[in-house]
Amino acid sequence: MFCERLPELTEPHARTTSELTEAHRRIGLALGGEAGARLAAALGLPTSPDTILCRVQSGPDEPAPRPRYVGLDDWATRKGHTYGTILVDLERGTVIDLLPGRDGEAVKAWLAANPQVEVITRDRWPAYIQAATSAAPQAKQVADRFHLLTNVREAVEKILSRVASDVRAANATMNAPALAEPAVPPASPEPAVPLTDTQQRKAAKRQAREERFRRVKVLTAEGLSVRQIARRLRMSYKAILRYRRQDRCPDWEAGQARPSALDPFTGFVADWIAAGNRNSRDLYRALRAKGFAGGYDAARRYLNRRIGSTGRPGRRAPTAVATPAERTPPSARKLSFRVANPKPDGHSAKVLTALRAGNPSVHAALATAEELMAMIRKTSATPLAEWITKATALGDRDLSNLAASLASDAAAVQAALTEPWSNGQVEGQVGRLKAIKRQMFGRAGMKLLRARVRHKG
Repeated sequence: MFCERLPELTEPHARTTSELTEAHRRIGLALGGEAGARLAAALGLPTSPDTILCRVQSGPDEPAPRPRYVGLDDWATRKGHTYGTILVDLERGTVIDLLPGRDGEAVKAWLAANPQVEVITRDRWPAYIQAATSAAPQAKQVADRFHLLTNVREAVEKILSRVASDVRAANATMNAPALAEPAVPPASPEPAVPLTDTQQRKAAKRQAREERFRRVKVLTAEGLSVRQIARRLRMSYKAILRYRRQDRCPDWEAGQARPSALDPFTGFVADWIAAGNRNSRDLYRALRAKGFAGGYDAARRYLNRRIGSTGRPGRRAPTAVATPAERTPPSARKLSFRVANPKPDGHSAKVLTALRAGNPSVHAALATAEELMAMIRKTSATPLAEWITKATALGDRDLSNLAASLASDAAAVQAALTEPWSNGQVEGQVGRLKAIKRQMFGRAGMKLLRARVRHKG
């Protein structure tokens, strides 16, 4: 009670100097509690993890000017259950705040308290649209270009899933040259081998899946809605929608051979093995000389699949090399990614080319979708209203639905096509937030998480 106050050295009633408290706080902001305590001990500033976290949470907020350009996005406190909203200052690249929930109420209150905001970038979540429109009518809204591309790709996937039979026909056309080669006479038939337990389980699952597919088709023909069918069969409504779009039960064929970067070198590898070679390192060097751009592990795995394994050391006897198996049809999802990101050398790209050549309506729909992707990437200057009119007139239901959705948010979508702002920074900050959450094993409360995410270090 008779001590003189020393504000330059420590705070009243504090047990450490202000300098030590600040050092602990900065260590905690960078590393968290446990790792921060270990580093502090190594630096000669020992303290407990709980003390470090307390000093992180009790520290003052770093001063920042009022933001004019703001990005919004959601993040998961617990994925599938609890969500929050992150606000990012696009002008300075820093996190403004973490808000609870993604229903838009917290965003609406924050925007009402910050009337200086001029630009808001966001995805097309309806709650964010409504909050930005009602609480910040003076701000220009910009839809996120990445999510717009995702919307277009998903529409393309739906279009391609409706023409699964045409995809199979195009795939058969691509397989025809390989099947036209003279085949080796088949060996004498071997006696049937009983199925293993694993094969029996797979067959049972496949049969159950086909029965569900059949029941979905029957209930659809009876006029039941998607949600009614989902409740009756206890399936997700997304699976019901997928089954309704397809003409046969989807089969993922787990364990089937996948396309490989070494497929163009199949003949060369076959000749190399037939000559008695077995060393994977030698094969890798030979493939590099032929233009192969992959890694050594890919070559080694490919060689092991081709020659098999006898379980014995040393050189293995030459074995007959089977001809390449028929390529399975690529899925609608894979083809949709090929539309969004063309790679003309792959098998899926060739199937897509054959599909477009054989189905003019699909070609027209995909060309329209590609035009919108070019607009989003700012390589085409077509006005949005013109594209919406064109997509609606085309008559494709998935493109028409996409056009109607874009028309309902036309101002923000048009701004995305012309403005330089995007949600790229926000997505990066969400990734950083996830890294901090994992560093603290998902146990950080909102106050601690907010302090660490807002730290600029």
